[in-house]
Formats: sequence, C-alpha cells, structure tokens
Amino acid sequence: MASDDIFNAGVPKEVEEDAEFVDWSDDIDGSQLILIEAAKEKIKNLGVVSSTKDLQDGLYEKKWKNGLRLYFAVIENSKGQRTLLLLGSGKGLEQDKAIRKSREILKKYKVVKTSIKIP
Repeated sequence: MASDDIFNAGVPKEVEEDAEFVDWSDDIDGSQLILIEAAKEKIKNLGVVSSTKDLQDGLYEKKWKNGLRLYFAVIENSKGQRTLLLLGSGKGLEQDKAIRKSREILKKYKVVKTSIKIP
C-alpha cells in the first residue's frame, strides 16, 4: 500500500492513547506535537487518516514529510466499540524500534485486523 493513500473506510472517530503514547508525547517537541494533535482532530471530526501505510497484523503507520511517524491500530475497547488506538512514534533511526514497541503494546489489546481499508 502506498503511503499517500487516505485511510478512511472504517476509521473510528473515537481515539484512545496507550500509556506508552502519553509518555512519549510528553517528551516530544512542540512542532511535532502540533502535527499529531491536528491528525487526532482530523480523525475525530472526519474519520480520516492520510499518508498511511499498512504494516500488517492490524498495525498502521502515518508518515509526515518531515519523517515523523505515528503508529496506530483499531481495537475493540472494553465496551465492545471500535476505537483508534495511538501507540507511539518514531523518526529516522528510531523507526524500527518504535514499530517493535508498537507490536509489543498491541498484545495487550483486542486488535480488529480487518476493520479498515486503504484505497
């Protein structure tokens, strides 16, 4: 799947953040946090995530032109509702580590692997 695809079919407008994501976001610079907050608002208001790549097994990556990446998945929450879960981020050399960490975090959740389509 191309990273320029728009990820909109079946994207839940509910957004949750894993504790690891919250810890990570406390330490990033303001310009990167602005990008992530804007993406969260777009998800909540429109149910759309752009520039997305399917990393398999329910894990997805959103990438910005500056190299910042955001990892997320669609999960079933404790109420049985589908929710978009923000997992963490990486940039440059941190990317592989961030993907491994995101996959490890996902083991705690009920991932909805066939929930979304990237055109």
